[in-house]
Amino acid sequence: MTGNIGARRLILLAALAVVELLAIIIVYQVIASIECRLTEMELACRALRSMTARGLAIITALALFFWLRPASFRRLAGLVTVQPGASTWWAVHIAGLILIFLPLPLFGVEAINLRFLPSLAMMGTGAMIGAVGAFLATGREGAWLEWLRGDGFLLPLVLTGALLVPDLADSLRPLWYLQALTDLTFALVYLVLLSTGADVWANPDMHLIGMDGFNVQVGSPCSGVEGIALISIFMALYALLMRGEIRQARYWLVLYPLALLTSWTLNVLRISLLIMIGAWVSPDHALNGFHSYAGWLLFTLLAIGVLAVAHRWRWLHRQDVSPTEEPPLSRDPIVAQIAPFIVMMISGLVAQAFWPDPESGYPLRVAMMVGVLIWCLPALRQIPWRMDGIALVAGTAVGVGWLVTAQPDMSVTERGPGWIMVRVFATVALIPLIEELFFRGYLLTRLDRDGWGWRAVALCVSSLAFALLHDRFAAALVSGLVFGLLMLRTRHLASPIQAHVVANGIIAAWAAATMQWSLI
Repeated sequence: MTGNIGARRLILLAALAVVELLAIIIVYQVIASIECRLTEMELACRALRSMTARGLAIITALALFFWLRPASFRRLAGLVTVQPGASTWWAVHIAGLILIFLPLPLFGVEAINLRFLPSLAMMGTGAMIGAVGAFLATGREGAWLEWLRGDGFLLPLVLTGALLVPDLADSLRPLWYLQALTDLTFALVYLVLLSTGADVWANPDMHLIGMDGFNVQVGSPCSGVEGIALISIFMALYALLMRGEIRQARYWLVLYPLALLTSWTLNVLRISLLIMIGAWVSPDHALNGFHSYAGWLLFTLLAIGVLAVAHRWRWLHRQDVSPTEEPPLSRDPIVAQIAPFIVMMISGLVAQAFWPDPESGYPLRVAMMVGVLIWCLPALRQIPWRMDGIALVAGTAVGVGWLVTAQPDMSVTERGPGWIMVRVFATVALIPLIEELFFRGYLLTRLDRDGWGWRAVALCVSSLAFALLHDRFAAALVSGLVFGLLMLRTRHLASPIQAHVVANGIIAAWAAATMQWSLI
């Protein structure tokens, strides 16, 4: 039981890191897109933008570290249980978050590029304050230091390697200027585009290529060295953590070249898809949407896939080492509370990357959410489902209140019947379950301590976090408070889920009847 408490603290820290990173990406690269060329400190701005890639790399490295060293995770969980951090540090963490997001309401979406220096100062200071608060709220300083000493300070080495991934990519960029590699990549992109039957235009001397009036220069930003850097860093980390269990010669001489070849092939397809999107969908989206998000996302997924292959390919491992059997994560209720929400957030970034109108990518988002919920089904079956009349009444009040306080929207967006069915299904059946699992099932429950004071803090913090996810902050805050009170009243998730389903059902029915999709 003691270890479980510490494990939950660590999972909370990891979940917060993922969710907050995704929120920062959405706010500063989607809602208020920072254009470095328009700022007064272009180099500092580009360094800030690289923090997205660094954050993804660090989170992936942490997951890799604890996946391959479960004993280290259990020891840390025990230490933070014995030496828990003071709860007041969560207030410090929240203050840091507020400082990170403060430039948006302070300067506005349009003016944030012109006020980049104070924005950078607030974001940087907030990040440091927030990180310190989260770590010290999870465990005392002595617990972290004791664990780091006992683990040979290996984790800082792992995190340093992940932090330097963009810098490694820059150092590898001269590879792109090898004439044979550049010409071969260019030729393969040309062949892929030709296979579509379109009229392809190319200037091999300047590496210009395009079709249907959309042309790009296949230069160093399209080289794919980011993928090479990610593969190299994570394969090196895996080799370090598994140094006594894998056959290093086979690993580096066979799997590594195969991984680099796969990365390079994926990059050829990425460049081709970029041109197709620019020619057939939207030039602006190709350059500012797909080009901004797809690269690091695809290469990170590829790196994870390569490591999964390495871990399961027994030919790479010594025969006298047998893997330890761990219980499946799909049965862990904490994972079931967090994973669907993370997938929902990631699916939003995927839609931003591949569709000029992200709403058009909603069917894919639904498929991703359904997939993770099916995976978590063994844990979800443990929830005691029961009808709650008060929850149904509360949900009706929330739904009606949401509609009454909505601003009139006279615009009508034409959507096909298939899209409408998928959107309504997700709004009524998926979103309430996913959001309640995270905000009430996980966040509110974890913050709830003994006494009404802590209960009020848990209710307010979880409701504020819920409101930040929605465009209509005030209405969402009230809704979150209602759902949170239902959770505190019954102590099981069935009540807030039912209320949320009823509320969204009313809103979705009205949106479908009036074609006001902005309501959902």
